[in-house]
Amino acid sequence: MDKVFTTYSFDDYLREANAADDLPGLFAVYLKTVQRHGLDRAIFSLITEHASTGDAASFGMMHNYPQDWIRYYSENDFKYIDPVMLHAVRTVESFRWDDIPKQLIVNKKQRLCLNLGQEAGLYNGVCSPFRGINNELAGIALATSDAKDAFDGKIDLIHAYSNHFYIAYRRLTEQARAAPAPYLTDKEREVLRWVAAGKTNGEIADIVLMSEATVDFHLRNIYKKLDANSRVLAAIKAISLG
Repeated sequence: MDKVFTTYSFDDYLREANAADDLPGLFAVYLKTVQRHGLDRAIFSLITEHASTGDAASFGMMHNYPQDWIRYYSENDFKYIDPVMLHAVRTVESFRWDDIPKQLIVNKKQRLCLNLGQEAGLYNGVCSPFRGINNELAGIALATSDAKDAFDGKIDLIHAYSNHFYIAYRRLTEQARAAPAPYLTDKEREVLRWVAAGKTNGEIADIVLMSEATVDFHLRNIYKKLDANSRVLAAIKAISLG
């Protein structure tokens, strides 16, 4: 592990992150960097509305968490009781999930939320909270998919990477909004909202009362308009464009 750090510096990360021309590219650079420290799972969320960038509050705006866990978390509204989220709004420092009980009184349901996260394959968690303009709140939660302590413990360096990521996210979002956005129909917007919520085509069809083939038709049009080749990329691009 030490040998890796002699060949990749913080300046290397800055150069690659600043060269990213869109949010998926930035997230890929960030994820590759924190993986060097053993953290191979990441989720970026806007805890509050970001009026300064035009973004609504969004859990899992970008992530590579297990999709089943994201769906279960959202369906059970864990964001309202998640102790990681609650502690993130109380501090400006990056912290380990294991340290939360020392700082916050955790009830039975909140402890269950943490335990279920581990059952979903999220271990050795770390969170970096961010403060934006006018008390806007955001954060990145990181974890390992390995049950053993894969994280090398360099939390101050993770904090530095994460804070730069947030700054770069804001910069790219502002640049994207300055360019003309592709037009999406009302139906395409509705389908895309449910895609961003993690719903399958079949689930979306049931919700919006259309056939699964029609949902697929709208999704293919969305891909073409946003120059995207996946559901996740389409959702990220749409969010970044407002």
